[in-house]
Amino acid sequence: MKKSIYNLEFKLFFRNSSSWIGIIVLLTAGCAGLYFGKTFIANQQAVIEKAAILQKKNTLNNIDHFGKDIGLLFYHNKFSLANAPNPWAAFANGQRDINPYLISVSMLGLEGQLYDTDISNPVSLLLGNMDLSFVFIFLFPLVIVAFTYNLLSEQKESGLWLLLRAQTNQSFQVIWQKFLVRVAVILAVAILLLFIAMFYLQLSVDFTFFSVTALLIFYLAFWFAVSFFVISLAKSSNFNASALVAVWVLICIVIPASLNLFLTRKYPVPEALQHVINQREGYHEKWDMAKEITMKPFFEHYPELKKYPFPKDKTFSWFWYYAMQQMGDDQAAGSRLAIENKLALRQRFTNRLAFFFPTIQTQLGVNKMAASDLNTHLDFQQAVRKYHEQIRLHFYPVIFLNKTVDSTDIKDYKLEKYSPQQTSSVWVNLLSVSILTVILIGATAYNFKREKQF
Repeated sequence: MKKSIYNLEFKLFFRNSSSWIGIIVLLTAGCAGLYFGKTFIANQQAVIEKAAILQKKNTLNNIDHFGKDIGLLFYHNKFSLANAPNPWAAFANGQRDINPYLISVSMLGLEGQLYDTDISNPVSLLLGNMDLSFVFIFLFPLVIVAFTYNLLSEQKESGLWLLLRAQTNQSFQVIWQKFLVRVAVILAVAILLLFIAMFYLQLSVDFTFFSVTALLIFYLAFWFAVSFFVISLAKSSNFNASALVAVWVLICIVIPASLNLFLTRKYPVPEALQHVINQREGYHEKWDMAKEITMKPFFEHYPELKKYPFPKDKTFSWFWYYAMQQMGDDQAAGSRLAIENKLALRQRFTNRLAFFFPTIQTQLGVNKMAASDLNTHLDFQQAVRKYHEQIRLHFYPVIFLNKTVDSTDIKDYKLEKYSPQQTSSVWVNLLSVSILTVILIGATAYNFKREKQF
């Protein structure tokens, strides 16, 4: 009996042309999100591969032009480290469009090179990129609203509800069955898109796949809970549609935008400008000072380099020049830590506030699993610092002893790729979304019981 009722509900649902429009919109937008997300990441991968070729070519050219002066060679030569995207980055581009994913550094001061990035169209950055996570987080809720807002009110407005209640004492089951049909259709579309993404983006069926799938399904469940809660208020169709769209605008647009403005005002980063000034002054002012003022703190920073002869009598030496560059970084260390602390405060505050807003929580969770979030970028910056320090310490002796290029292994250096080592999880994100969903379900049950509609 139940099977035949559900079959009838499915037939009624698919007989409605608006149902097919909603499904087609989701599938079309999902496939478009996959295409644009993959294209965006493919362009970044192409740039990384081209940079790998150029690094080798530029190194050989620099050796030809500056090979007779080892200090000048390392002044010009650059070494690149790329934040290589994983396949999930095409699913959720995250902050990969605003943060540099490829950083090329020479042996000069790092802080002056670390924040170099490509010039981007600000309008494009404002609009952002369309990927599949965008479709799940912003478009799926709208279709859920369109499918469910009039489940009960339409029956009342057409007069069928009174007739139905006169014939059965299980009128709630009728609404519930209609609701479950819509849940099944939305979940089927979501799982279909995830399977398409799995093959199109070559995603592995691993912990990340199941984590992202679980988080997105919980997020969709939250929106079904929101819709059912509004339905339980027993208002008109117009009221339900207006209320649900208002909730969508509030949760998906107004609150995230307001939070961004609030964070900018609460945690401004004036240290960024001071950081640039500190780094540049720390280096440039040393030209007008006695060499001892530069070399004493430099040898305190690198006591192992004291064994190399420093040419005190020379007006200029690469030993002194690279020490001045290091002093620029050292003088900017305080402002660098201040920026990092401020960004960490922003991220911590966002994580806490996101506990109450599933849209932000889901976006943070998916970006985290795709390694396209702010923390991954900050870890990438730390990896660049470590790589730059490794290059400095490796080539300092060659420069300070004025050896020949042939005595170095500079030709063996190639573009390095950074991959996050830590395994992320979305347990907190799942907990947040599930708690809010359970609260809404409880409130819905209370409304139905209070109204005694069934």
